[in-house]
Amino acid sequence: MFHAKSEVPEASPSNLASRVASGKPLIEIPEEETWRLIQQTGILEAAKNQKEVEEGVSLGDEIFNAVLLIIPFSSLLLLIEM
Repeated sequence: MFHAKSEVPEASPSNLASRVASGKPLIEIPEEETWRLIQQTGILEAAKNQKEVEEGVSLGDEIFNAVLLIIPFSSLLLLIEM
């Protein structure tokens, strides 16, 4: 069977363990390839959309959410104290 030569350099397991311990990545990916992958997968857009959703909570919503938690927990605490 014919195997094409891999573009990824092969290393022995002892070398891999030392690379992991030193914090170096096992495979070096060029910066251009990294940005291409990020753009194709849409990770960056998803992160931007998530940030916009998190920033969209108003003060009124925060107060309402706090009241929804305070009332049942304070009632439970009062019941336990009795």
